[in-house]
Amino acid sequence: MAKDILVTESLSSSMMNAGAKLIERLDAKQSEIKSAFWLYFSEDKTWKLIIASPLVDAIGPREFYKKVVDANSLASEEEDVISLNDVGVTNTSNQIVQLLKFAIGTGGGISGIRFSRNTINGHFIEDSYIYRSNL
Repeated sequence: MAKDILVTESLSSSMMNAGAKLIERLDAKQSEIKSAFWLYFSEDKTWKLIIASPLVDAIGPREFYKKVVDANSLASEEEDVISLNDVGVTNTSNQIVQLLKFAIGTGGGISGIRFSRNTINGHFIEDSYIYRSNL
């Protein structure tokens, strides 16, 4: 069975890889992911994988979280998976999603762009790792 990775104060390569694999599995399930990125929350000193999809509005966040659980269940035994506690789902009108879209457009694939210590329209982004920003 796949094992949960430990999300720490530092963004690890296992966190980055597990995030990319989760997005691949969600893409295969037609989850309509428009934006996906790790975001650092300095108040809590923790990272959260944020996934934005119009399906969050259409089916509700609880049902979208079920898609994440289903995608994690498809991971191989050797793969690390991200605990549901470390994932946040939102719609595409979320403020941070919109700010990142304004600053960085990635297309529909899976990228790996580190975006640290930047201000977008007066909003400071401490640290993020962007897989997709394509609204």
